[in-house]
Amino acid sequence: MATNATPRESAGKATGEPKSNENNDRPQRKDKDPDLLLSQFTLGCLTVVNGSGPGAEIALAKCANKLDQKWTSVGDVLIWEGNPSCCLVPDYEKKVVTLGDVSVSPAEWVYDSKERFVVDGTNALFVPSEKPRTAVTLHPLRDNQNEKWWKFSDLDAMLDGAPPAQYPVPDTDITTYKQELARGLNNGFTSATKPLPYERDVATFPGIVPSSTPRVGRTLVLDLSVLGQIRDFRMTLPQDWQVTDLYAAAGDVVEIIIPDSLSVERASQIAVRVGAHVDFLKDTSTNVTQKHQWKRMPIVTETFELQPGVNKIRSQYGGHLIFMFTEGDNFKVEAEVKNVVESPYFRLGATTTAQWKKELEKETPYVILETDKVVVVIAASDAKNVTDPDSLMKRYDEVISMLNFAAGFDGTEIPPRGKYWLVNDIQITAGTAHAGFPAMFDRSYNDLGSGDTPYDWVTWHELGHNYQQKPYWENAYFVETTVNLFSLYIQDQLFGEDQLEQRDKYNKTADAVDAGLTYDDADVWQKLVFLMEIKYAFPETGWEMYRQLRKVTRALSEEDAEDLKNPGHHQKRLDHVYKNLSKSVGSDLIGTYKRWGITISQEAQGEIAALGLPKAPEDLSHRT
Repeated sequence: MATNATPRESAGKATGEPKSNENNDRPQRKDKDPDLLLSQFTLGCLTVVNGSGPGAEIALAKCANKLDQKWTSVGDVLIWEGNPSCCLVPDYEKKVVTLGDVSVSPAEWVYDSKERFVVDGTNALFVPSEKPRTAVTLHPLRDNQNEKWWKFSDLDAMLDGAPPAQYPVPDTDITTYKQELARGLNNGFTSATKPLPYERDVATFPGIVPSSTPRVGRTLVLDLSVLGQIRDFRMTLPQDWQVTDLYAAAGDVVEIIIPDSLSVERASQIAVRVGAHVDFLKDTSTNVTQKHQWKRMPIVTETFELQPGVNKIRSQYGGHLIFMFTEGDNFKVEAEVKNVVESPYFRLGATTTAQWKKELEKETPYVILETDKVVVVIAASDAKNVTDPDSLMKRYDEVISMLNFAAGFDGTEIPPRGKYWLVNDIQITAGTAHAGFPAMFDRSYNDLGSGDTPYDWVTWHELGHNYQQKPYWENAYFVETTVNLFSLYIQDQLFGEDQLEQRDKYNKTADAVDAGLTYDDADVWQKLVFLMEIKYAFPETGWEMYRQLRKVTRALSEEDAEDLKNPGHHQKRLDHVYKNLSKSVGSDLIGTYKRWGITISQEAQGEIAALGLPKAPEDLSHRT
């Protein structure tokens, strides 16, 4: 029976027992404590995730202070504590790192002044940006955060005598930033049965729950009966998160009891996240450097693994309990939750306005509103201004439906399963809002509880990013341009307006193209004019041309899709759009492509010419 849940790891655990080492030729061990090596890009720990000897798989995992994450420096050789006969070595052929026999190939990793682990003077330990960001590779030196690392011992040493941090913190105070990371790690390593060693500024954010607020228990049904997606939709997809109206107060020990009869394998498909505010504010985050401060702690959420039996978890930050599921078996299971707080909660179609007013009497810093399509997380103080939650959430549903249609989903092709999450925060990593899962919105600019926000460009734009087919064609036409096809479609449907017309972009851009402006030199709005000129020139097709483009891209074979997204195939991506738009409108668009200076391959031109389509006019300017 489980007694304490451990922080969730992003990859599997090492297998096999640590091996003894009887080879006297390996470097002699120094009297030095093993260390954790943390990626500055993700704060994940360098971990042996599969195997326990030479050739073992190494990746990033959530730091849990476990043996499979501990390394000891002997000179510049990194010995793995799980099997001291093994050390970290490069695999140049696969461009990864693995374990090697220390007596045969003790690779030297120089931890340089730029906080990189460099091997042979040319390659560094590197964490690629592609999600889930758990891979560790070799990459030629480039001096960005993906290749920077911390030693936990260095961060931990900075805590000696340091007072608790209070926010805001100036962006120049890197010492406090590192101390805060160390406090968070140390608290996370501490058993739920022991007091937290370090105080955190929860009062500033996400907020505290009064000690007088009643703690309750609840039995929940965790629904894993449907998981994952039916296909590769080639876009950012909703994840399998199950919302609850239960809030874990910061520092409280919460019990989550899973039936002993549930297999370990099935239990491993379930994790619990405390809090939806997922942004990791780094010293390089745009909204930290531009605002010259951290408004809140760099990290304010935690995730925990669950096992059959009693799981005791504790969040140093507090937040809503969110159950996260990974693919595997399909099943439902009851979970008993103890020592939590009821949070205000609204469910469209189930919660009345009178019930909502009663819900707002509950005391948690953040509140959740939910529909069949979307989950919205807002501050409790903002929730008190939501007098018509039905209208608010119907608007969010309406926008999601419009995005689905603009992306080409209709009665013949259903959209991805799941709900998008929109979350208010007092400081996010970049911009006033950003896409992803969840989509994050800076509360000071975008109050998700306001009825105006679902009808605002920022919402259409950020959620539109999640529907983009970036590597397949949109990167070639500029991501910040093509996303606004979604925004313009929704603005058209809701208000019969076009921001480009309102800003006189069509006339000014047409004049600029007449004077020699090319697509490559155009700004984000001028590029959008190119795409919209085609839409206006063929009103009988209109928005359908872009819906069809997205449908065709989803329908590509795996081989063709991989060919399109090949980094070296920029021309193929340009051709892909030219060919599909020409087919949709029933005219060869090569003239307007030439007018804008966009090169189309002879092969693509020949393919369209073979269809016998009439040539569209070269000048498709939409002058108003």
